[in-house]
Amino acid sequence: MKKYLLILFFTPFLTFGQNHTADSLKKALTVAKADTSKAIICYQLAMELQSMDPAASQKMIDQALAISQKANYYKGLADIYYFKVAQSSYIGDFDAMKDNAEKCLAISKKYNFPVNLASAYNGLGIYYWQTGNYAEAIKNHLAALEIREKLKDEEGIAKSLGNLGLVYLDNEKLKEAESYSLRALALGKKLNNTTVVINCLHNLANLFSGKKEYEKALKYDEEALPVCLKEDNKRGLSQIYSSMAHCYEALQQYDKALKYQYDVLTLDSFFGDKKQVSDTYANLGELYKDKGDYAQAISWLKKSLPLTVETKYKQGEKNAWMLLSQVYEKNGNYKEALAADKKYLLLTQQLINEGNDKQIAQMQTRYETVKKEQKINILNKENTIQKLSIGSRNKTIGIIAGLFLLSGIVTALFFNRHKLKQKAEQQAMMLKQQDMLTKAIVDAEENERKRIASDLHDGVGQLFSAVKMNLSGLFDRITIAREEDRFLAENTLALVDESCKEVRTISHQMMPNMLLRSGIASDLKSFIEKIDSDTLKVTLEATGFKNKLESNVETMLYRIIQESINNVIKHAKATRLDLLLTRDVRGISAKIADNGVGFNVNERENFDGIGLKNIATRIEYLKGTIKYVSEPGTGTTVLIEVPVL
Repeated sequence: MKKYLLILFFTPFLTFGQNHTADSLKKALTVAKADTSKAIICYQLAMELQSMDPAASQKMIDQALAISQKANYYKGLADIYYFKVAQSSYIGDFDAMKDNAEKCLAISKKYNFPVNLASAYNGLGIYYWQTGNYAEAIKNHLAALEIREKLKDEEGIAKSLGNLGLVYLDNEKLKEAESYSLRALALGKKLNNTTVVINCLHNLANLFSGKKEYEKALKYDEEALPVCLKEDNKRGLSQIYSSMAHCYEALQQYDKALKYQYDVLTLDSFFGDKKQVSDTYANLGELYKDKGDYAQAISWLKKSLPLTVETKYKQGEKNAWMLLSQVYEKNGNYKEALAADKKYLLLTQQLINEGNDKQIAQMQTRYETVKKEQKINILNKENTIQKLSIGSRNKTIGIIAGLFLLSGIVTALFFNRHKLKQKAEQQAMMLKQQDMLTKAIVDAEENERKRIASDLHDGVGQLFSAVKMNLSGLFDRITIAREEDRFLAENTLALVDESCKEVRTISHQMMPNMLLRSGIASDLKSFIEKIDSDTLKVTLEATGFKNKLESNVETMLYRIIQESINNVIKHAKATRLDLLLTRDVRGISAKIADNGVGFNVNERENFDGIGLKNIATRIEYLKGTIKYVSEPGTGTTVLIEVPVL
């Protein structure tokens, strides 16, 4: 079921030709002399024609590419390859899309074209989204966003925010999807960028449609529709019509839904967009399924499947098999339903990078076993019939008919039971993947801490030490007559010495010398000893830590407690802090109590900074709990429980 139509924030980043007509550009091309000028005009013409005459647009961009290659016009090549990324995506040619994005990326890096570099990352982000790799999609879109923010490219920022909203929406992260889409929409309206506005409105319509708030979704679509018509934005119209069709389908207004879906099919065919056509075929199949016209539903879904395979559109292929399974099941054709469901599950698990061949084989084997048992029973009954007298034959036939009916019921129940089991296993697999992702994030953060600590210690720390040594030698060799100059020189040397200590302290906090070697209790003691006892007196009591913990657990516990103590130092205005750390058969418990100013725990969300979020992430990974006990003026107690043996 295609709920999230392809939204491409793909308008090329240099829109030279938008203020000129195609005719004026063609005239300019006839008088242009320099190769670079010809390449630029061909590129402008390609952009001008892309929504009106795709074939002519393709001809112009190919001409621009040939001229730029001959003239070694690298900026033009970067522009053109990104344009070809968009063209490849429009027709569902994902291999070409990735190839062109990587060519744009290589040229942009080599010749330092930051705008093009951001666009190349944007193209790769859309490629990975289209092929179901959401982690890589987000990674590339964030890379594009970072460059565009440094360049203060508001239009590019709006496009990156919109694309991130789309990936999160497709990955069913609705909170993040809404946040990114609303930010992109506000920026698009500020810039009067109709492409961004249309795409963001459509994205929000899909979001609320996914939440089954269809009237709200239709309002976003109806806001976008006149903008599309005014701009003659056929891509946008395709998106809006598809979204409206889905809403009317959900509201059971099937005639309206069918009208809009056939309008979408006309637009997709105009662009020769096989991927989009496959989606629209699937949508029509779903519509006819909901209407109860199963023959039409099967016909449209079978048209969709070859196109999804041809364009390597696994998300669409998975969707088509799921719908086919549902149609066959409603038809009572459990054999075909089981076969379709098997393919749907296989594709689902491929998209989350986990195989399920063994489970599928087991389901198939069980199905074949049931089928063979039925066949054996039939043969046995047939043999019995031949031996029975004519008088008892009718009775036996009645029994066999009952067995057939019972076998059909058992097969149906078997299918439903296994479908539920497969879905449960799929959910467990997704939870496992989330745990793996959380661990990877925490590990990456810890490695980055170690890298920064090492750089501080070996880089900045060594430089400060050298400066201190040189200044000391300089002061020994020169005579400072004025008292105020001598005082200033001594203060400077003291500041350098203090800086050396500060860098060393920070590096040790980020990567304790003995962490993972001495154990968490010893490392916490070393950390506490570095705290100024005149400002904050800290006591530590640790029991049950004779044996070391698993390294990741120990590292994360250390970071949780370290961050909690740093929060006390920064915010609590406390003079005393007591830390009790206990390990027993149930796991590990930590109590961190201070006598500071405290806070209202019911308003804790207002204080959620990076530190508290990091604590929450680590606690969640360790399957532990954290509780804050505090009131204004009474200090704060943090209670941590981690089920680690």
